[in-house]
Amino acid sequence: MLGIARTLATIKKMDKKERIKQIKDDVESQFSSITKSIKKGEIDRLSLGTSGIYLNSIFEHLFSLEILLDKGLIESAGAVGTSLWERSITLQYLLTDPIELTQMHTSHRKVKKTHWNIKQMVNGIIDFEQLPSHRDPEIEKDLLYIQYTYLCAIKHGNPFTLSYLNRLEKNRKESNVIGLNPNFTEQDEDIKNWILLVSITTAFEGLLKFAKQFCNQDKINELSKLNRELKKTIIDNIDLKVPQIILASAEEFREEFWNYLEDLKNTVANKK
Repeated sequence: MLGIARTLATIKKMDKKERIKQIKDDVESQFSSITKSIKKGEIDRLSLGTSGIYLNSIFEHLFSLEILLDKGLIESAGAVGTSLWERSITLQYLLTDPIELTQMHTSHRKVKKTHWNIKQMVNGIIDFEQLPSHRDPEIEKDLLYIQYTYLCAIKHGNPFTLSYLNRLEKNRKESNVIGLNPNFTEQDEDIKNWILLVSITTAFEGLLKFAKQFCNQDKINELSKLNRELKKTIIDNIDLKVPQIILASAEEFREEFWNYLEDLKNTVANKK
């Protein structure tokens, strides 16, 4: 486990890319071993099987994502990251009421749509959680959904986003408009770091909730401890300078959320 294998002093010596890679290694290790900790006895087989399929799909996406990012293919990585995010949100939502929602999921027959849209699932996940009093559920929903907005801007080809990622000046040695033009500039590194970090933490959130439903208490405790350590020792100390690759109009989010983001920006600026 992270706290046993490495000290905080060692972690602080890593650069942010190394830290994120270490998080990924820790999380992937937990994915690989999770089935060994499934509880004995009566478990609803349909909900376990359905959740396991989603969990395995998330694991494959996470593995594929790093390959694309290492090759500098941000657009392709964004598409995989979006799919991973959707898989994890669907799994987390199913686990709010696994027997009933899995039955509904299994009976769904529309090829182009899932049974619930993203907004419904995000709202259901946050409403199910017992948040401390200082955390506003509506803000939490917006924070979760804005991750999806950012990833979808890459996957679905928002004009502003595509123009930035495919800017010709990022590779002055090449004059061809058409052809592979991977993103390896300095300002692109934190876009890649952000995509990978969000994908890792989203995948892990799905894994943790799977464990809380289907695994023994020792595994739940282990993953809960790892979750706390990751947030306190690594994630909170990673300073990502992600360039602006999306534009949003005022009406797209609630005024309270814009105010929250402004306060958050000022808090971070004051800490520096």
